[in-house]
Amino acid sequence: MAAAHWETQLFTRIGRAVSRHPLAFVLIWAVVLGITGSLALTGWGGQNLFSRLTSSETNVPDTDSQHVADTVAEARGSSTTVTIVVTGVDVRTHRAQAGELVATLRDKLDVEHVASVTDAFSVLARVPGTDPALAQADPAAARAAAEATARAQASAQAMLAADGNGFTEVITLDAGLDAKQQSAAHEALDAALPGYLDGLHEQFPGAEAYQVSTRAIGDSIIDLVQKDLIRGESVGLPVALVLLVIVFGGLLAAGLPLVGALTSIGVGMGGLWLLTHVMGIDSFILNVISIIGLALSIDYGLLVVSRYREELAERLDADAAVAADRHRTHQLVRQCVARSIETAGRTVSFSALTIAFSIGGLLVMRSSILKTIALGGIIVTVIAVLSAVTLIPAIITLLGSHMVRPSVLARVPGLRGLVRAVGDASSDTGAFHKLAHRVIAHPWIIMVVVSAILALMASPIGTLRLRTAFTDYMPANSMIRTGYDTLQSQYPAMATPSITLIAEAPPERTGALVSQIEDLAHVTRVSPGALADKPGLTRIDVRVDASDQVGPEVSDMVRTLRGEDPGYRIWVGGAAASQIDFNHSLAQGAPWSALIIVVSVLVLLFLMTGSLIVPLKALLINSLSLVASLGVTAWLFEGGHLGLPQVNGLETFIVACMLAFGFGLAMDYEVFLLARIKEYWEAGHDNNEAVARGLQRSGRIITSAAAIIIAVFLGFVSGEMLAIKELGVALAIMVATDATLVRLLLVPSTMTVLGHWNWWAPRPLRKVYERFQLHH
Repeated sequence: MAAAHWETQLFTRIGRAVSRHPLAFVLIWAVVLGITGSLALTGWGGQNLFSRLTSSETNVPDTDSQHVADTVAEARGSSTTVTIVVTGVDVRTHRAQAGELVATLRDKLDVEHVASVTDAFSVLARVPGTDPALAQADPAAARAAAEATARAQASAQAMLAADGNGFTEVITLDAGLDAKQQSAAHEALDAALPGYLDGLHEQFPGAEAYQVSTRAIGDSIIDLVQKDLIRGESVGLPVALVLLVIVFGGLLAAGLPLVGALTSIGVGMGGLWLLTHVMGIDSFILNVISIIGLALSIDYGLLVVSRYREELAERLDADAAVAADRHRTHQLVRQCVARSIETAGRTVSFSALTIAFSIGGLLVMRSSILKTIALGGIIVTVIAVLSAVTLIPAIITLLGSHMVRPSVLARVPGLRGLVRAVGDASSDTGAFHKLAHRVIAHPWIIMVVVSAILALMASPIGTLRLRTAFTDYMPANSMIRTGYDTLQSQYPAMATPSITLIAEAPPERTGALVSQIEDLAHVTRVSPGALADKPGLTRIDVRVDASDQVGPEVSDMVRTLRGEDPGYRIWVGGAAASQIDFNHSLAQGAPWSALIIVVSVLVLLFLMTGSLIVPLKALLINSLSLVASLGVTAWLFEGGHLGLPQVNGLETFIVACMLAFGFGLAMDYEVFLLARIKEYWEAGHDNNEAVARGLQRSGRIITSAAAIIIAVFLGFVSGEMLAIKELGVALAIMVATDATLVRLLLVPSTMTVLGHWNWWAPRPLRKVYERFQLHH
């Protein structure tokens, strides 16, 4: 049996070590945080974390869309282009004037690492005039010259705005530039653009200029991630501190969970900086680390501090004279810290295991962005539980008698009642005990009503639309978004095509396919052409008249083209194709992800409770809670309710993250509640009383933690990035639903209905439990 209690011995040893050597643990954490935090912020003379991140893309390896993207990138060669989109210049009535002015300003953009600067005016300036003598002497040469002139004029026209109110400058960088040189070139262009624009203002005071390139779009997304991260934490942390002060009745106890949260985030970001040297890390992962790090650290810190205060209150009630003896107080603090780690430390560690497996389900997905998000989530989960089990108890031990003194807020007349109402309690009776008995008195009614409410909340899922659009990540109303949208709407020939096909055939063999595509509804332009350095391949760009380039019209056309058989192989790519491939990869990975989550949760909860019914019920109830929360999220965003932006569908990878993280957080609260209920069940109380007392002991922690976490999540909703808004709202709704309807009503009612069957397991499994059980 001793082997069965290995985890008990582990946490006993940790508790003893932390309570005896608290300063050593605090110093270790301070050193780790100092090193990792400075690495993330400064890179120690190299690139910091933000500079090493990539922008959010949802490409999936070994798919048609990724093959097209890779082929086009290879054919383009190592050179990069940057487009300057100029508006506010009337090129219809003042074309000559504009051309003369631009000719004097063009050199301002010819900065270091720039190979050429081309615009409509420079192209037209190189067009030779018509020579009548050549037409008579050499008609073939004349026709060739006329064709070249026509091509040049068409090329120039493509760089003039369709509404006549602007033009573009196409800047080609030197070939073979490394990342540092490309960065220097973009920075030089950023610095040169104001001077170029000032020159335009001399004759066109309303002119504006926007830099558009893949690099510029990526940089804008990373910059927005950084700003939203700061904004989210600056909103969420103060609100969290206020709520924690109310819960604990004082600043010292309230600050401990936030210390754990900031430590987890800081160390996690340093760990990510190290990972960027061996793999690409998406910028979106920073927000994931911040959101999950704050949520779990506050959850775990709240539970550990509450358990410590509970243990302390019980011992002070037994011997009130201890508080007056400094030496005995120090011993009492050490005992309570050790006991808190043995109990709450085991609970949060068990919770972290379930969350890590829930998030880890994303690792089986083929998409690299989901893999990196899962990796970041697991890293911050591990750091959060380590800080909760070692750092926070160590600080509590160092604070010593300061944590024993009565709270100042508890003595303030106006706040005394509030602190007592929502603060952590050490009594087995109270508001949540009374609520539990009301539920126990009418379990069937509660269960049916709550289930009906959850089903109603889930109903919008029937019309849920999923989308994956890289352009949705660009900040709304930003310079880069304005420039990109202008380029797409005013320069059809330069706009990103709706669909790109790669045909395994030379251009002369693709005529029938091109004609077939031109005959499809909504197609406005088909542009076939050979691929540089790719003999035997043809690129066919298709532009579709659709307001949403990943909407149903374009997506249906992608499926139609993929079903064609022109006699040679074709690959279909583009934004809509990427969306289809991403969604398909999720559908393929979902069963394996679900299997990992279901099996791990069943096994872990069984080893915790010894019951087969409790894990099955937890899976069913948590799934219902998640579906209900997703339904409300879809209704809010697709309808544009409560001031949220109206969208054509939720980001697919956000839905995947919400389900994984949401399930993990739901299991977090499930573990908190079950740990206390099982504790009373094993102490000899009947099922109903164990449920009532367990809810009383954990109810305040669950609801308080939920309120704080909701405030943190909604803090991130204040940012500009749509994906973060969707994730923040979805997780806030999920936590609110789970902490109220599910934990306070549905779980107690179902446990009342099941009675002693809650704790049933077949005899063979009981033997397994007795040997391998995890104590809580």
